[in-house]
Amino acid sequence: MKLLILGGTQFVGRHASEAALAAGHTLILFNRGQTSEGLFPEADHRRGDRRVDLAALSDGRWDAVVDCCAYLPTEVERSAFA
Repeated sequence: MKLLILGGTQFVGRHASEAALAAGHTLILFNRGQTSEGLFPEADHRRGDRRVDLAALSDGRWDAVVDCCAYLPTEVERSAFA
């Protein structure tokens, strides 16, 4: 399964990423790239700030999305339509 995780390198997202890879899923991580550089080298890393620019997600197709970094409902809505 192709799995997109928004966040994915800190807190809950890090554990979700580890579990996804352990289960053999293809992992795509979208984050700002400010922490844990080099973590999960086998993942497809997409850089961007969900509040400013979701262009890094525009060409992707995935089977499921896990959002580990949303604070506001509008952030979830915006990324759902990216």
